[in-house]
Amino acid sequence: MPKPKPDQVIRHEIVFGRSERELIEGALVAYQVNRIATPTVALLSDVSAMSIVLTALGTYLGFKYSIGSLAIDTTQDLINDFQNQYDAYKQTPEYQQAVGVGQAAAYGAASGIPGIGTPLSQLVSLLFR
Repeated sequence: MPKPKPDQVIRHEIVFGRSERELIEGALVAYQVNRIATPTVALLSDVSAMSIVLTALGTYLGFKYSIGSLAIDTTQDLINDFQNQYDAYKQTPEYQQAVGVGQAAAYGAASGIPGIGTPLSQLVSLLFR
């Protein structure tokens, strides 16, 4: 036996107020941050991925970061090794000359990119004093 066609259409509408919309927006932002932060933390906790990041940062700063031995087990050891090599690099005549001519070797790469050069160079100088 076939169903009869409906003779009326009932429309249900859910309307959120401002406070409900703000709650939903906050939950959406938290979800998006979580979707970005979780893989980033996993990447930075991996020694091999962190070595790639530090090698790129060393290249940006103007020195060649070498991992040396592959016996580094933790990212903290890797960061300490990077900091030691960077501190040793700051004592070299190449670095002293670059600082003398306006820090061209350390910050020259980002200064040509509008909106990135100054804040990024300030961040790098704060991180590696």
